Amino acid sequence: MIESRPYEDSDLDFFRELIASSPAWQKEECLPEQALEYMFSYKMYNGEWQIWSCNNEAIGISFHISWSPSNEKPWLGTVLVKEDQRNKGYGKGMVSRISADLKKAGHKAVFAGCPADKLEWLKFLASCGFEQLKLERDAGGKEYMITVKPA
Repeated sequence: MIESRPYEDSDLDFFRELIASSPAWQKEECLPEQALEYMFSYKMYNGEWQIWSCNNEAIGISFHISWSPSNEKPWLGTVLVKEDQRNKGYGKGMVSRISADLKKAGHKAVFAGCPADKLEWLKFLASCGFEQLKLERDAGGKEYMITVKPA
């Protein structure tokens, strides 16, 4: 069974390790040496970074917010699983627990967005119960798929 706890400053090297083993995520989000600045850039959203473990071994990190300025709803931002622990259901378990916690807090749905060309990410979100809602473009013209699932 997976467990979570709040991120601590001492977890930075673990986050960098996850980033280093995730080339697609690096290309989209940040390089390992930029992890602290990346996290700081999301501080204004008052979100929750969590470290996930199984049998006392850290296996992943997640970030979500309970309230987004874009639609005043919860959003899932990041789910990264340790390379040797991928495809074992841990990512889905993380999303399931986050969704359950949001539901307990009174939320009815959770949103997630990802670049429209990241098909593996979209498949993962679909396997977690997310459905495609709409396409949006950022200021630079890049397309993002907005997805939603019941909390």
